[in-house]
Amino acid sequence: MMQGRLERRGFLAGAAALTAAPWAPAQAASALPVPPSGQMRFQILRNGSPIGEQLMTFTQDGDGLKVDIQADMVVTIAGIPVFRYRGHAVEQWRGDAFVGLQSQVNHNGTLLSVQASPIPGGFAVQATKAGDYQYTGTPPMLPLTYWNRAMLQAMILNVETGRHYPAIVNSPGWNKLPDANGGTILAQRFDVTGKLHLSIWYDQRNQWSGLAFHVDGYEMFRKYVA
Repeated sequence: MMQGRLERRGFLAGAAALTAAPWAPAQAASALPVPPSGQMRFQILRNGSPIGEQLMTFTQDGDGLKVDIQADMVVTIAGIPVFRYRGHAVEQWRGDAFVGLQSQVNHNGTLLSVQASPIPGGFAVQATKAGDYQYTGTPPMLPLTYWNRAMLQAMILNVETGRHYPAIVNSPGWNKLPDANGGTILAQRFDVTGKLHLSIWYDQRNQWSGLAFHVDGYEMFRKYVA
């Protein structure tokens, strides 16, 4: 969820086309990658040291899905807190369609919020940072919350700043990715460039498995595996 100088990366920092990507088309509604347990939890590390956690809770009601995302981080130097971050976002889905989001972030004392509400053909966005605007057209807009791999083929909504942008995506292949339990996860790596600069991993079931980026240090999200 920490974000950097080029563009804040969200939870978790006219549409141009994505580059050709070596993966299958986005999943159908019935196959949204909701974890069987209804939760995902990640340990957040900076330069190898734990600084916080992110928890995602998935609640289904008929064809509706609510995704509740909470992240907390504290960076210390010599035991003294020098940076604090707390974020909370709630996504709403109906079938395979993203239908809304509200987020609130305290970025080291700076309060930010984003609200995305559906309008015909797109979304109306209200954001502390980006102001108010409407986005319509293709590709469709999806939030930068990482759990849904279809995000890589969408117009990405930054749920901290409220800005939106396409991504340039390349996959260098599969890795054995460290998890937070001391084991590894076999996952495919995707490198995202453009306004965003990060690497994200998804396993063979399309479950979000890890995240890495640089913001005045090396940030890594490691997944807790039951």
